[in-house]
Amino acid sequence: MSEGRHMATPNERSAGYKYKFVDTPHDRYICKICRHPCRDANLSRCCGQNFCKSCLDIGKDLNKPSTGLFSFWHFNKKTAATCPSCQNNELDTFPNVQADREIRSLHVMCTNKERGCEWQGELNDINSHLGNSDSCQFADVKCSNECGKVLQRQYLTDHVETECPYRKVDCQYCHTTGKHQFIEGEHKEQCPKLPLPCPNKCEIGSVPHEEMEAHRKECPFEIVKCSITCGKMLQRQYLTSHVETECPCRKADCQYCHVTGEHHFIDGEHKKQCPKLPLPCPNNCEVESVLREDMEAHRKECLLEMVQCEFHNVGCEEKIMRKDLMIHNSKKACGHLAMTKNQLEDVQTRFANLEAVISIAAVHNVIKNTVKQWSFQLAMIAKSNTILMPVTIKVPGFVNLCKPKRAWYSEYYYTYDKGYKMCLRVDAAGVGDGKGTHLSVFLHLMKGPYDDELTWPLRGTFEVKLLNQISNCEHYSLSWAYDDYTDATASGRVKDAVNARGWGKSQFISNENLHKITPICQYLKDDCIFLQVSKHGYILELQ
Repeated sequence: MSEGRHMATPNERSAGYKYKFVDTPHDRYICKICRHPCRDANLSRCCGQNFCKSCLDIGKDLNKPSTGLFSFWHFNKKTAATCPSCQNNELDTFPNVQADREIRSLHVMCTNKERGCEWQGELNDINSHLGNSDSCQFADVKCSNECGKVLQRQYLTDHVETECPYRKVDCQYCHTTGKHQFIEGEHKEQCPKLPLPCPNKCEIGSVPHEEMEAHRKECPFEIVKCSITCGKMLQRQYLTSHVETECPCRKADCQYCHVTGEHHFIDGEHKKQCPKLPLPCPNNCEVESVLREDMEAHRKECLLEMVQCEFHNVGCEEKIMRKDLMIHNSKKACGHLAMTKNQLEDVQTRFANLEAVISIAAVHNVIKNTVKQWSFQLAMIAKSNTILMPVTIKVPGFVNLCKPKRAWYSEYYYTYDKGYKMCLRVDAAGVGDGKGTHLSVFLHLMKGPYDDELTWPLRGTFEVKLLNQISNCEHYSLSWAYDDYTDATASGRVKDAVNARGWGKSQFISNENLHKITPICQYLKDDCIFLQVSKHGYILELQ
C-alpha cells in the first residue's frame, strides 16, 4: 500500500519514514526519538539535532510518560519539555526546511519489491509511483466496480472486464444492461427472450420464454384432457381422433331406433334392450332377421318353434315343431282320446267332492267373520298416525348430504302395529369400506313403547329398495338378516338413533350406478332419492 503523509498517534511507535532506502541515510537525518529518517524535520536550537515534528508533538502531549519510546522526556517545574538529546531544560525547535528537502530527495525502493517491483526513485515520488495506474503494477487496489475485491493492479483489467460479478454486461437475448451476476442469475431466469426447449420435446426446437405459454396451448405433443367427460389424458395431436372415434362418452345415435346418448351406453346397455335391433330367429327359420319388439309375435307364428301338444292339458307331454303339429295329432289321435276320457272321469270325481265341501256352512261363516275383522283392524291402522312397514322414505337435499361425516336419519316407523320401532340412516358420502365410492344404508333399532311385549332377539330379513323414479321397474335392492347379529336384543336398543348401532351395507350401491341415467332408469332425480323398507315374509299381527 502507498505510504502517504499522516499524523502519528500515541499508539504508533515511530513517525519517521519506514521505507527501504537505496543508500543508508546520513545520521543527521535520523530522528533521535523514532530512529527513522525525519518526517517534517524540526531542528533543536540547543544541540542542533533533527526530530520528526510528529514525534515532538506526541511527546509534548503526554503529561507524565514514564515508559516506552518517550520515557526519556522530562519536565521541569513549569512543565516545559527538556531536549531528548542534550537534556536542555527548555526545548526549542524550528522547521528544518533544508534537511526536509534533502530527506525527500533520498532514493527509496518500492514497498512492493518483494512482489517483484524493481522501481527505485526519490522519496518524494513514491506516492505517485504507488498511486499511479500506469506505474506500480504490484500495488494492491480495490476493484473499480465496487465489488469489494482487493488485488494487484496488474490483474485489475482482466478482473474488471472478465471476472468481476459487478461488471456491466448486456443480455445476449433481450440486450438488457446490468451487473453480470444479475444478468446471469435473476434476469436470465425471467428473460422474456431466453430460448427454452419445449418441455414436450416437439420438433420446434426452442421457444422464447415469453412465447412458451402460447406455444404449449398449440403444441401437438402437449398432454391434454379429453374435452368430453371420459377424463383420458393424451397428446393434443391425437385429441380430435379420440373425441370423434374413440371416446366412450362421445355422443352417438342408435342406428336402429335413433335414440341419442353416450357411446358406451348406446353400444352397451341400450343395445341389449333396443326394440328396433334386428335379431336372428332362434329357430333359424327362413326369416333373416326380426326386430326385437316383433320377436315374441314372430315366435308365435314361426313354423320351426317348438310347441306343446294341443292335448297337453289332458296329459300329452310331447313337444314338436309347429309345422309338424297336425301330423302329430293325426298319429296320436287314439292316445289323445284315451287321455281325454281319463281327464273327464277325474273331473267328475272332483265335482262330487266339491259338493261336499260347499255343504260345510260353518267354514264359510268363519272366513266371512275373519275378513270383517281384518278389514276393521286395517281401517283403524289407516286412521292412526303410526307409520308401518313397508314404508317409502324420501331423502331430500342429496348434494348437501355428500359431505363427509354427514349422516341423514329418517322419521321412525314400526315393523307392524305395536311392533319393533326402527329408523333408516343414509350416508351419502359412504362409510367404512364404502367411503367415497358408495352410498351406505343402515337400519337402526330404537327403544319403543311395545318392547316389553315383543319377542327378543329380533329375527327376520329386511329388504331396502332404491326406487327407479322413471318407471316401476329396475329398482335396486339389497337385503340382510337380523339373525346374523347377536346384539339385536332389547339391551342393544337406544333412545336416540344417532348413537345407535346400525345394521346394513356400507357398500349399498356404487356412486357410478347411483348417478347413472338411462332412458328407462334414474335413481337420483331433482336432488333426492326414494328408499323403500320392507320385511320379508311379513304378516300383520292383529290383537
